[in-house]
Amino acid sequence: MIRWARLSATPVAVSFAVSLAVFGCNNSNSGDTARRPAASVADSLAPVSSGIRDYVVRASDYAFSNLPLHAPAGWLTFRMANAGEETHMLSIASVPGGYMTSTFIDSLVHARLPLHTKFWAGVDVVSPGDTGVVSVFLPAGRYVAMCFVQSADGMRHIQRGMVGQFDVVAVSDTGTTDFVDGVVTLSRKRIRLSGPPLKRGIRTLRVASSNANPQDFQLLKLRPGRSASDALKWFTHRNIVAPAAEALGGVSSIYAGQRATMTVNFTPGEYLLVFQLDGTDAHPAFAQLPLTIRGK
Repeated sequence: MIRWARLSATPVAVSFAVSLAVFGCNNSNSGDTARRPAASVADSLAPVSSGIRDYVVRASDYAFSNLPLHAPAGWLTFRMANAGEETHMLSIASVPGGYMTSTFIDSLVHARLPLHTKFWAGVDVVSPGDTGVVSVFLPAGRYVAMCFVQSADGMRHIQRGMVGQFDVVAVSDTGTTDFVDGVVTLSRKRIRLSGPPLKRGIRTLRVASSNANPQDFQLLKLRPGRSASDALKWFTHRNIVAPAAEALGGVSSIYAGQRATMTVNFTPGEYLLVFQLDGTDAHPAFAQLPLTIRGK
C-alpha cells in the first residue's frame, strides 16, 4: 500500500506517503452558524476532558500551532485555518509500536515510512485564507500531524518543519458526530453523493471509501468563468499555474474502515469533488463529480 515512488509533483496526501501513502502536503440543517462551538487556544491546551473535542489549528508557512497536547479518544474535530501564503493540509498518522515519536517524525521527514504506519483521516489541501474542518474517530495512542504539500522548490512542508505531535487518551465518553446533510462514497474510480440536494450554508458530509488504499478526497470551488479541467490543472500544478479554484479542504487518507465527516460553508457557485486515481502518479487522473450550489 505504501509506495515511496510517489514523491513526484503530484497533487496531495496520497503522494508523499502514498508518496508516503498520502498524497500531497496537496469544508445542518441551517445556514446560520456551525453547530459546534469553536475551541479557544486555552481549550486546546486544557487537561483531557471528554467535553473538549473541537480544536482550531493554525497552519502557517511552515508550522502548525494550537495542536492539542492531549485529546480524548473518540470523535475529534480539527478546524485547520490556513494563515499562510501557500496551500496546506493536516495529515494524521499514528506512531507505530516500538517507535519513539521523535524517531518516527525523523523517518517521515527523510521519506522513510516505517512498517505498520497507519494514516487516519485528516484535513486535505486548504487554500490561503480558508479553513478545512474534519471530524475523525481516533483511538487512544500517539499521533503525528504533518503537511505534505510541496513548495515551488520541490521541498515538502514536512521537510521544512511543518509537523507536530499529540496524544489521544482513553476516556469513557467517546463523543458523537453531527447530523449529516449528505454522504460522499469513494470507490476505486468513482465518487457518489447521496442524500437530499445540498443547499447553501454550513453543511456536514460523511465521507467513506470502499478502497483499501488511502485516497485524498478534495473539495474545490471553481472561480467564476473557470472549468473543471482548469481547476484540476491548477490543483495538479499549484506552484506554477494561476489559481482556477479555491481548495476548501477535504478528507485526506480515507480508506475502507475509516470514519470521518467534513463541514463546509457552501456559498452559491460551482464545485468539484475529486480524488486522484490509483496508479496515475506520472500523469495524474482524477475521479470527479461536479456540484452546483444555488443562490436560494
